[in-house]
Amino acid sequence: MFELLRQLFRRRNPTHAWMEDPSRSLTFDLDECSLNHVRLGEPLERLSFLGPDESHADFQDGVLVYRTRGLAVRYSPKTRTLLEYRVVCNDPIDMGFRSFFGTTVAKGQRLELPNLSPESLARVYGEPFWRDCDDEEVILFYEFIGLEWQVEFSLSGNLRCITVTSEPIMASEDQRLAYGVSAVWPPVSRTST
Repeated sequence: MFELLRQLFRRRNPTHAWMEDPSRSLTFDLDECSLNHVRLGEPLERLSFLGPDESHADFQDGVLVYRTRGLAVRYSPKTRTLLEYRVVCNDPIDMGFRSFFGTTVAKGQRLELPNLSPESLARVYGEPFWRDCDDEEVILFYEFIGLEWQVEFSLSGNLRCITVTSEPIMASEDQRLAYGVSAVWPPVSRTST
């Protein structure tokens, strides 16, 4: 019975036939919002070099998990296009994830993720659209046309993760109310590069 369920699960998972290319290093480009030049909005299959996702029994349609690489990918099951990258640095909420196994670049320069701070991010990209702070973390929301960065830090300023999404949560009035946003929406248009 378990094997039958496993086979059914494998059919739903679009990555089960993907072959990992271990010789290919990973580069996350914050400005491009891309992984190895595969941008949000592109076909999911362009990430086949990652191999099968590592979620196994907890596979969720629309989410690919690569815990050993510190990476999660969200896609549209209907269109099979990429919606979001989540690069994990040191996030206790994302239990079981190692730190991102690759290089991160921004403005053509390599970023040392463990050294990234809210202040250094603001020096390069300006002040965020919104800063949310609670008793566990600080989230900086950077808004662009059809794009959002969510950069999460611990209260001590250590980077936890970076999420780039083509479905900005701040575009939802309900979400802005939930976060207590007082900034005017939509923000002044900016591009990520």
